[in-house]
Amino acid sequence: MKRFQKTTILGVAAFGMLLTSCGSKNYDNSRLVVGLECNYAPFNWTALSTSDYTLPIDGLDGQYADGYDIQVARYLSSTLDKEVVIKKFDWEALVPAIQSNQINVIIAGMSYSEERDLSVDFTNPYYQSNIVAIVRKDSSYVDVDTIAGLSNAKVISQLGTIQDQIIDQIPDVIHMTGTDTFSSAALMVSSGDADAMLAEYPVARAIVNANTNLAIVSFTDSFSGIDANDLSVSVAVKEGNSELVSLINSALIDLDDAERQAMMDGAIARSALSE
Repeated sequence: MKRFQKTTILGVAAFGMLLTSCGSKNYDNSRLVVGLECNYAPFNWTALSTSDYTLPIDGLDGQYADGYDIQVARYLSSTLDKEVVIKKFDWEALVPAIQSNQINVIIAGMSYSEERDLSVDFTNPYYQSNIVAIVRKDSSYVDVDTIAGLSNAKVISQLGTIQDQIIDQIPDVIHMTGTDTFSSAALMVSSGDADAMLAEYPVARAIVNANTNLAIVSFTDSFSGIDANDLSVSVAVKEGNSELVSLINSALIDLDDAERQAMMDGAIARSALSE
């Protein structure tokens, strides 16, 4: 779930200083203006028709956002009695968008990191998962249950993610150049160009549901250097906006684990149909 911002800390800091000089500390908490990629199933994706689960994407006629993140946004809208507006951005543009007041929350499967914490503030987590591998069902790797079981395999993931960074912990791994999306990495595995890919479990479930020749491999051991923050996702808000952080945290308290999982299960099921 942790997908790292490629912008340098120095660049973010300089950009933040510029925005501060332009009055960037004026927070508008009257609405939830949500930024996300709409390309990260089951957390979020773009649908071409409306349903009880979707919200329209601002400025894009005939395009709607669906996924777990959207259900969280809808829940926050109802609980906090605030209008929700969905805006679509590339992953790397999300933090700059919140700094420039184009949005006031990021609900996009984003994890806390010390680097990101220099630029935005985070709420408590709204989902937690674990890291698995995706392989072909007819692969010799389908029965692997340890990280070392992928030794000598060609392994891939999405660029800018914690999953891509930890591939090198696999002994004698062939670390393939990462792709722009998890879906593209899955195509590499499906075609045989890669042996396996690393992803968080909800993303893996969505991919396997949509690609019947693929299977999920779970590990009995763990990758090192990963803590609860790396395996959870939180809402990001503009740095210093403690009022909005507090409001969202108070709403999340009443969203119990069973309801969160039901929302995720529904998103996974719908994401398979959207392929």
